[in-house]
Amino acid sequence: MRDGMPRVTLNICVVLLLLAAIGMAAASEGESAAPQPPADESKIWGWWPAVPWDEQPVEASAWTEALNQPLDLTRKGKAGEQHRYQIKRVNLTVDREGKVMSRMVAEAELARTLVREAEPGLWVEQCEWQSFATAMGTGPNDYPSLQEFPNARGISYEFSPRTFDYVNPPADFARLGNEAVGYLLKVLTMDAMGWDAVLLSLRDESGGTVRIGDTWRHAAFEPWDITSATGEESVGRYHAGEMQTSIAGLTRFRGEPCVLIWFSMEGNEVTQKMDTPQVTLDMKSTEYFRGEIAASLVDGRVVAMEIWGPLPCVMKMGFGGQPPTEQPIGAFIQQVSMWEVPAVAQEQPPGL
Repeated sequence: MRDGMPRVTLNICVVLLLLAAIGMAAASEGESAAPQPPADESKIWGWWPAVPWDEQPVEASAWTEALNQPLDLTRKGKAGEQHRYQIKRVNLTVDREGKVMSRMVAEAELARTLVREAEPGLWVEQCEWQSFATAMGTGPNDYPSLQEFPNARGISYEFSPRTFDYVNPPADFARLGNEAVGYLLKVLTMDAMGWDAVLLSLRDESGGTVRIGDTWRHAAFEPWDITSATGEESVGRYHAGEMQTSIAGLTRFRGEPCVLIWFSMEGNEVTQKMDTPQVTLDMKSTEYFRGEIAASLVDGRVVAMEIWGPLPCVMKMGFGGQPPTEQPIGAFIQQVSMWEVPAVAQEQPPGL
């Protein structure tokens, strides 16, 4: 696998602790209620989408033959084609016994429009945020009411999978008027685009087609610097342990046949230091996470993804210019999910 893919994927994940710390500081920017989730929702995570599975039958019966055939990951489409996605991130802060202390929630909607084909099977897209909301809970049973940030609508950037800066996306997050909130949207941008980097590397590694059971493993990575929100200074280091990517099988999303890609990263050493007017942070941790991507077998686009994993840590923090002190935090646990939201009623996908 090309070196670019592991590094891109790593940089998407190193922001978790920084995100949680900034989120804690950002909580003071807006009011937060403490509603309880309905009885049919998780008491830990609240509402969460069940993706990529659904109950809609796939009409193209020929797709079942793909179980034993090469699966085509080539991105197909035409200029002007648009897809919209919802994305949700929850960061749980847990104590040293694993009990929930607080939770940060962020949700947003992104529109992606195909502009031109940069090379066969790779498209340049215009991406634009349609909405963004976030909030930080203040206790173990606080499911915060999200605060909308209307200025996020219209923040846009051009995306080309091979050349995009996945660590510092080229968008005007400063227009939100709050450094911490702008950083949160930057992280969601990294989340939203990073899964295309996984697909890009799989296409390059496999020549465009894969089979169920194909697996790639990587270890002994070189450490990388973690940069600040502006990319102007180093604020820590990330040293990956082991990474594995597998073609797990087939699934479906709203009746569209998809390949299911499973991936993991384990034993990643993370150190971070930062000093802003809102928060001072000094942290050491080890990261573990697993996730999956559903990519369409009709046109090769990402239709849904999710990741989950803990970061046990030792952290010192200070707020509002106060010196940092050790926190009773045992770990942060992240859960991120993104899924396509059809803009209009879709026709049944063509046969494979």
